[in-house]
Amino acid sequence: MIDGGVDLNTQPNEAPKYSERAPRPRQKELPIKFQTQINDYYCGPASASMIVTSLGRPRSQQQMATLLGTTANGTNAGNNVSNALNTVMKGSRYKFNWVWHKYSDINTIKDHITHAISYGNPVMVNTMESPGDCYLAGHNIGTTLYHYGIVADYFDYGNTVTYVDPGYGRYNGFRMNQRVSIKDMSYATGGRGYAW
Repeated sequence: MIDGGVDLNTQPNEAPKYSERAPRPRQKELPIKFQTQINDYYCGPASASMIVTSLGRPRSQQQMATLLGTTANGTNAGNNVSNALNTVMKGSRYKFNWVWHKYSDINTIKDHITHAISYGNPVMVNTMESPGDCYLAGHNIGTTLYHYGIVADYFDYGNTVTYVDPGYGRYNGFRMNQRVSIKDMSYATGGRGYAW
């Protein structure tokens, strides 16, 4: 080694080889302090509040509603979701991925969820559940349901996830936490999307 540590002796074929990215763990669970949405149209603000609070930047549902642009009609899906999360987190850690009923694209949502959670970031999902399609447990209300929740854990390399539902405690039948196959989560978010 000479001149500031330049190694002139190691030949290129002797250099250590690095993989493109480290393998993700088989499962990962993130701690989420649960909140029930405080009114019928605050599933988005409740989900966002749970996420930023879990990441060490607590904000109320009302504060997140302001950032999300939530009205009495609810919270629109899209970049406003990732922008609100990024504003609180002071960076660009989240982006929104629209899903237009591309059910064959299950591997994409699986990759996004395992990537985000492996780095400690819960995923905010916006579901569109309807008759004849996919309802998450407790969500079969007989009509189309647009709803926000969180994916905070994954198991079996992302083939199963935990869905955290802010509607629990407000609506009969909704579950605080439920295990969902990645296929069903992909179907439920089809037509809407998720911030990861």
